[in-house]
Amino acid sequence: MTRCTLLLITTGGTGRKALSEGMLLAERYVDALPMDLAIVDSMPFAVAPALRIQEKASFPVPLEDTTSAATSVGPLQAIWNGCRWLTPGSCPPGPLEDNGATEWQWAHYRAVLDAPAEAIMLLWDIYVVPMSEKLAA
Repeated sequence: MTRCTLLLITTGGTGRKALSEGMLLAERYVDALPMDLAIVDSMPFAVAPALRIQEKASFPVPLEDTTSAATSVGPLQAIWNGCRWLTPGSCPPGPLEDNGATEWQWAHYRAVLDAPAEAIMLLWDIYVVPMSEKLAA
């Protein structure tokens, strides 16, 4: 079973609406992957108003974790920035003065700061297996 952590920037409103939107976004993310995967489990583990997260956002710096998904909040496999999916392999380049941080760290930082103040951000874990494993069980 593989764990994927997503940062989902939802349209805001109530927490209940954000959770419903998050569930749909997590399913859409898995459905759009190039392999046939089944979601075994899916759950949010952090929910907060964008404004609160923006106030605590720190400038990207080099991290001890050097994997491609590393961010200041831990590994993120994808970010829904409210318009499109960003992944470590398909994110905008970092600035020329990147402070030693990766493009992915900069994409995470920008997504957080660019989110509408009324948005609600979710860190969402999904656990997936190849569809063949799900069918064999």
